[in-house]
Amino acid sequence: MARKPQKKRPQYYDSQLQPSSQLQAFGAVPISGHTVALVFRLSRPRTWTFPAASFLLGYVLTAGWNITQLGIGLIIASFVTAATNIVNAYADRKEDVVNQPRRVFWLDQMGQKATIGAVIVFYGFSAALSIYLGLAYMIVLAFGIFNSAFYSLPPLRFKAHPLSSLISFSGAVGLAFLAGTSVTGHVNLLNPVLWLVTYFMFTYGTVKNLPDYSGDKKAGTKTTATVFGNIRRAVKFTTIILISPYVFLVGLIITGFLPAIYYAELILTPLLIFILHNMWTARSSEGFEKMHTYGFFYAISFLLFTLVVSSPSLKSLGVVVSAFLWTLLVSRIHIDSRIESRDWEHNSNPQQGSA
Repeated sequence: MARKPQKKRPQYYDSQLQPSSQLQAFGAVPISGHTVALVFRLSRPRTWTFPAASFLLGYVLTAGWNITQLGIGLIIASFVTAATNIVNAYADRKEDVVNQPRRVFWLDQMGQKATIGAVIVFYGFSAALSIYLGLAYMIVLAFGIFNSAFYSLPPLRFKAHPLSSLISFSGAVGLAFLAGTSVTGHVNLLNPVLWLVTYFMFTYGTVKNLPDYSGDKKAGTKTTATVFGNIRRAVKFTTIILISPYVFLVGLIITGFLPAIYYAELILTPLLIFILHNMWTARSSEGFEKMHTYGFFYAISFLLFTLVVSSPSLKSLGVVVSAFLWTLLVSRIHIDSRIESRDWEHNSNPQQGSA
């Protein structure tokens, strides 16, 4: 009998990380430049800015500007986020076959042992460094690592349900803020700035689900987008959710929880309108991915501007400039494992749905 010709598996190439030719070398060398590059890419360094900025905000509001403690806290916030992203990529292979197939390819290049090893190193190094920041900080970090791992991993897999997904996602900012305040030995859950930035991140979590609507739908994954019958209804819901932090902000000021200077945060509303415009005019996953990139910079701007309003100083401005330079750098050289171009979808039909 004639053998059926086997279907060729698609390969997803990258200008910086070439496929097959490096796989053999990786097997012979436990740690190589290629492996480090893959770990760095899968750790999504641009997302480190969220918890880093939130830790900085919580720390500055309670402890001032101790450079050593700040440096240690920022490293831990970045490393825990790096581990979170690698765990998420590993756990989401099914969805990423459609949403981000290149990420699946890079995971295959790394191999399971190297992937698990990288996660252990990030978590382990963070736990070791936390000793220098005190017991209260270590307790908050333990909750952070728990939330980080089980955001994606079974049996809890918080992201499997829309509400628990948003709560866990907002924990990346909320717990980082608490970690910043805990360095003094106390954890203050009643800080209104904590409520504001955590709720903002809770709402922003709805944005990242829009570009993945098609893949999540095919995989049977429930998100704040796929619970709706079509993408347009998901966009309507996300629009309402994204406006609500400003209503919450005004409510905090009117009731006296925040001083009137926080009205300055309203200066970011034109950016929100720009994001909403891009959201409503997007007609494909690639269009929603570009909107998500704009949304990323908007969310970073909100956290950093909150820092400036809370602690107006040249140091705060320096932090803002440094954070944007870092984010622009890693975005410019295209080392984030979330691909914006989605060129594998160019032959597919745009996502459309009735209003």
